[in-house]
Amino acid sequence: MTIPQSLQIVKGQLKTLEMAGYEVKALTSEGGYAQIFEQAEGVRVLHINMEREIALKQDLKSLFACIRLIRSEKPNIVNAGTPKAGLIVSLASYYCRVPVRIYNVLGLRLETTTGVKRQILLMAEKIAAASSTHMLAVSPSLKQQIVELGIAPEEKIRILGHGSVNGFDLQGFEMDGVMQARIDEKRAAYGWTDEHLVLGSMGRITKDKGIDETVRAFLELNSRYPNLRLLIVGDYESADAVSESTRKKISEHPHIVHEDYQLDPVPYYHIMDMFLFLTKREGFGNVSAEAALTGIPVVAANVTGARDTLVDGETGYLVDPNNHADVLEKLELLIQNTELRKRLGIAGQKWVRQYFSNEALWEEMDGYYQNCLLEKSGVLEEA
Repeated sequence: MTIPQSLQIVKGQLKTLEMAGYEVKALTSEGGYAQIFEQAEGVRVLHINMEREIALKQDLKSLFACIRLIRSEKPNIVNAGTPKAGLIVSLASYYCRVPVRIYNVLGLRLETTTGVKRQILLMAEKIAAASSTHMLAVSPSLKQQIVELGIAPEEKIRILGHGSVNGFDLQGFEMDGVMQARIDEKRAAYGWTDEHLVLGSMGRITKDKGIDETVRAFLELNSRYPNLRLLIVGDYESADAVSESTRKKISEHPHIVHEDYQLDPVPYYHIMDMFLFLTKREGFGNVSAEAALTGIPVVAANVTGARDTLVDGETGYLVDPNNHADVLEKLELLIQNTELRKRLGIAGQKWVRQYFSNEALWEEMDGYYQNCLLEKSGVLEEA
């Protein structure tokens, strides 16, 4: 992974594979979360600093450092995800002739770019794909995009289970006395009572995540429904930053609460009554599925990756993130109808629990790795 925080999305997977008999190591840039992950997973975290944005000089340094590391470690399998790590690690693995080289596509940054930058990112995706022996996509719509953009042929790409990066720890989303106490404490700190209806947003605070549109929708609805509140959880980012106007409204509006990135976001989902996810692109859209696991209805953008996280009209609603009227219409349906919120929330929770558990995906991952190794050794061809 390019940055340590991204290791959070494979929490539990590496530990499980280690227990299954693999010798597992993680690779990412230096950062505080790497040590937390190393201790929690019981696997060693190796470091090569990588820039998230295009930075040719640093990228070449990262590539050469990665080649040296792979030569030293001599892995049988390399699974590289996130855009920059996907390119650098796949290239280094190809150069070092690692037997199984998996490019794990977690999303396509190029979807929201134009011009020269889009062409550069598209070429980088094609290079990473060509350098790999196998590819994974974390959702059906993402696989479709990869094929339509000519990045890789359909037969090279596999989706594990029904999709997602890592599945979800279903038990961790359940309500108990401790969870309820944390929720009550937070709501009291915000000054919210049972009379308040909470709209939620979770993730990086960027244009790509639709935060400008989220704040705009909330402000308009709050003027009609004074009991409505907005809870935004996530860190601001300088790249693809939201407008100064949006940032000012988040910090100053009396009915908006902002919390920084949380290692344990589950209590914050439970505080919410409905979830809004107006992202412009995703690989899968974990936050949408996580919100559903707490039994709240989700309104999500009908875009790559996000559309695979709910069943439109049954577990939530898909909307055009650029159609303000469409977003307001679906949110008003939920605001005005308590029974509808409850019905969609229960259906969404049941659907995610059925198809996206950690254990199901980890079992698929184990089988996938074994098949990849068998293919490369020629055993399957002989059979």
